[in-house]
Amino acid sequence: MKPKYWDKAIKELSSKDPILKKIIGNHKNEYLIPSNDPFNTLVNSIIGQQISTHAAKSIKMKLEKLTKINPKGILSKKSNELRKCGLSSMKVKYLVDISERVENKITDFYNISNLEDEEAKNELMKIKGIGPWTAEMFLIFYLARPNILPRGDIGIINSLINLYGENNKDSINFEKFYIKWSPWNSVASWFLWRNIDDTNVSY
Repeated sequence: MKPKYWDKAIKELSSKDPILKKIIGNHKNEYLIPSNDPFNTLVNSIIGQQISTHAAKSIKMKLEKLTKINPKGILSKKSNELRKCGLSSMKVKYLVDISERVENKITDFYNISNLEDEEAKNELMKIKGIGPWTAEMFLIFYLARPNILPRGDIGIINSLINLYGENNKDSINFEKFYIKWSPWNSVASWFLWRNIDDTNVSY
């Protein structure tokens, strides 16, 4: 289901950013489809850390063939079985840790969903393997928060360099873009990803 803020967001972004207006025009009937499974969103985000979208999809497909993507499914497999899907040893540890936390009710997604953006992000980052980027993917793709700008995302960084003339990632003034796109940074980010990916971006 399309986020309720989507149409308003694309109208406002198009009116103040000609580059985004063109990208939105190329994908005007497309939109972010929020996940209905918080655990799956975290699994996808951890798999996607620091690798290409194509590589992440390949690993996810292998993992889905191996087991069900839920805490019990992950915990039912040995580490070496999970590594054979293409996961690094650290990512296997992260997935096992999150599975144990959810299974033992240490992590409560309902409580997290009731927190403000920064509070939710900080709560998620208490979990091993979840840094700012992974927490931001959760806020965008599961919680459907409208104003998240993932400043460490390589796709966003490259878009700002290639489309907006920024010199390099170290000189980007993210605050300038955050202010420009507020309160719709998640929507702006989604269209920048969509501009460089063959399919709708989802986690």
